[in-house]
Amino acid sequence: MTETASIEITQPTSLVECRRIDPIIDFDRCALANDPVVHHLGICLHTARFRPSEMSPVCADHIASALEAYLKQAHNVVSFPSPAARGGLAPWQLRRAKQMLITRLDEPISLAELARACKLSPGHFARAFRQTTGQPPHRWLIEQRIEKAKQLLVDTTLSLAQIAQRCGFADQSHFTRVFAQLVQSSPGQWRRHWRSGPVAA
Repeated sequence: MTETASIEITQPTSLVECRRIDPIIDFDRCALANDPVVHHLGICLHTARFRPSEMSPVCADHIASALEAYLKQAHNVVSFPSPAARGGLAPWQLRRAKQMLITRLDEPISLAELARACKLSPGHFARAFRQTTGQPPHRWLIEQRIEKAKQLLVDTTLSLAQIAQRCGFADQSHFTRVFAQLVQSSPGQWRRHWRSGPVAA
């Protein structure tokens, strides 16, 4: 049997739920499987689910977002979370996931590992985490890394390269780029501003 990812279109359960998709289930039985874009993105998602060591969680998140956007634009298919995911994570699951992410800011952590700790599948975990926090796991982790970097910029004399390493960024360039995107200031400028105190009016 050819290995394929899967998408399922179910009948609406209400007027609001016109269609529901799950990018991991029953792809080969869906008419959209004939669409080459859906087919190839689906295969990538299948790889992310069943062979997580071959694809980073960040990449998988981007592919899922791309598939969802394409289906909405090209086929007018609207994605809805599964009923189990609508309630988000249980409090213990959210605590465990956040603790794992925060205590390992300086090292990679996979979506599959987080999901196992919460006794969920990776896809279910990612949806439930986003439902609970309003952000995908990777985005939430990046913001925690930036907050840690801010603390180190103000409270220590560590170099930007050292801070980048301690906060889990690939290198100083990666750290500077992400920091500037989220804070609208370079790390060096931000450090100088907060060390010099409030600017006089």
